Amino acid sequence: MHILFQFENSILTRVLKLNVAACLCALLACSAMAGVARPNILFIYTDDQRPDAFGALGNPDIRTPNMDHMIRGGFVFNRAYIQGSMTPATCLPSRAMLMSGKPLFRAPLQLDSGTLMPQVFQGAGYRTFATGKWHNGKDAFERCFQEADAVFFGGAARSHVQVPVQRMVDGLMVPYDAGDTFSTVLFADAAIAFLQRPSTLAQPFFCYIPFTAPHSPVTPPGKWGTMYEPSGITLPPNHVALRPGLAEPAMDATPRGVRRGGRRANTSLTEAQRAYASYYGLVSHLDHHIGRVLEALEQSGLAEKTIIVLATDHGMAMGSHGQNGKHNAYEHTSRVQIIVSGAGIPRGTSDALVYLHDIYPTLCRLGGLEVPDSVEGSSLEGIIHGREDKVRDYLFTAYMDDQRTLRDERWKLFYRPREGRAALYDLENDPHELNDVSERNENKARLRHLQSELVKAQAQYGDTPERTALLMRSRGGRPGGAGRRRPGMGPGQAVVNRPDLARRVAEKILASSSPDASLTARRFQDVWTQLHARWLGDAPAVDRPGLVQGFENLMGEGSSQRPNRAGRRPGRGGQRPMGMHVLMARAFSYASDADGNREITAAELRAAAAKWSVDADRDGDGNCSQAEVQAWIVRMMEAMPPPRGRRPR
Repeated sequence: MHILFQFENSILTRVLKLNVAACLCALLACSAMAGVARPNILFIYTDDQRPDAFGALGNPDIRTPNMDHMIRGGFVFNRAYIQGSMTPATCLPSRAMLMSGKPLFRAPLQLDSGTLMPQVFQGAGYRTFATGKWHNGKDAFERCFQEADAVFFGGAARSHVQVPVQRMVDGLMVPYDAGDTFSTVLFADAAIAFLQRPSTLAQPFFCYIPFTAPHSPVTPPGKWGTMYEPSGITLPPNHVALRPGLAEPAMDATPRGVRRGGRRANTSLTEAQRAYASYYGLVSHLDHHIGRVLEALEQSGLAEKTIIVLATDHGMAMGSHGQNGKHNAYEHTSRVQIIVSGAGIPRGTSDALVYLHDIYPTLCRLGGLEVPDSVEGSSLEGIIHGREDKVRDYLFTAYMDDQRTLRDERWKLFYRPREGRAALYDLENDPHELNDVSERNENKARLRHLQSELVKAQAQYGDTPERTALLMRSRGGRPGGAGRRRPGMGPGQAVVNRPDLARRVAEKILASSSPDASLTARRFQDVWTQLHARWLGDAPAVDRPGLVQGFENLMGEGSSQRPNRAGRRPGRGGQRPMGMHVLMARAFSYASDADGNREITAAELRAAAAKWSVDADRDGDGNCSQAEVQAWIVRMMEAMPPPRGRRPR
């Protein structure tokens, strides 16, 4: 018995010793890990930048010395893509995929679920900061960042000046007036101020700078507007001005040109060159201020400890294949640039097929952090350091309900589901997608194989007709694409005379608020605040149908019936058209909806009305005359983007 006890005791002692040793090793490992300086992350994200709008990547016309410096000194992914979009506002899903690490059909557009990329770094002891464009909900933003300045909550600002921005105060975002500072300068200044703070040196940081340039309006300031001579611009080989035959028959052909999704393409060579000259000027202006941010990083002494990511959110057609938008699956629009440089990053390139949402797990791995289980992207860290050649064999993209593609290292299948039409491009020999070779006999087997792989990819990523329709409805997309009419543009609806409508609205505002023919600027601001409060009632926000009803009431044409989702009220014999009120509601919504969710809160209205009171007072005398109010309403209507869909001829 005594011998048995000694034997058991010796085993117990050995087990305890082993456990203690293991614990000590674990503690030492944690201690060593804590002693390792994790790299800072500086993430620069550009908006609507074509993948060929970089000097170092083969464009001889454009000057981008600072971005070129990152390209030449870093690691470049030559075949990077956005997975697509279910809405013409492609910026929205692009950012949702980037921040969630999820593919198109599973990325939460408002980022209201899962662990977001900045949260991982914040949880690991990083100081998180952001400036620039955030398109995916204020609540998500406040969870992600501890510091923020000059943040634009929305999709497309009406101008690059007077941008409605906010800064973080005690964990909450607060609007402020940024004045006439150009958006690119505004965001660069905010990032530089963060990099220059002494507190930034105290802990590793995650600094996110999503610029709004070169997104429209394409208005490069000062000398940048005349930097390029239009006649010296070389258009891309697939531009419709050079190859009219590339404009697909399925697009809308109108007397104004060839268009898809309601956007006109420049078919004139001169017009196209002028557009590219302005666009390149805006890109070069952006590049200059990116250089200022990089210089501030150098001056801080943190450059050698910082990983720098430069990425584009998607491309832009700008007349290529007869399109002007960014919701198509051609290379000029779906391909993006991802460049990683800085601390521990070797120089090199890769032809691996990668997505934007691969950046999330890649930065986690490069920073020594665990990748959350919810992330579906693939880490590219192994490719960067030469341990892997690729992370997938095929790359799948989807745009709305009418475009699906699948590509391998050479070939690209471009499928139109609504038309049942397939095209095949040899990207190795035809990178601009000029020649469909699907009808060649030698490609029949290849075409069938890619079609089979496309079906598998759709199943893998959850691409079903039901999910497509749901996503298209959720943020402005709609089944049918360009062929469907928007509310207010149906048969029998007259074209609204905007100046006349502006005059009538101005008269109603003055008649209900002032015995004179003018209002003080302050009173003009109060009028809109009071109208919104009346429309708001007990609701937290006013949606688009509520605004339609509000303008009906303002014009003395209100009804007790609430508009349906189509923006119409039922009446005798069917539906009554309401184009005038829909137009005013839409213009009002675009002018005040800071976060782009189609609902106007009291805070959004107050911020917008304060700006309107200044805009309307054109002569600066402190009063808004009827003529000034009328002119301001016309400008508000002209500032909204064109409806997506066919306009009446």
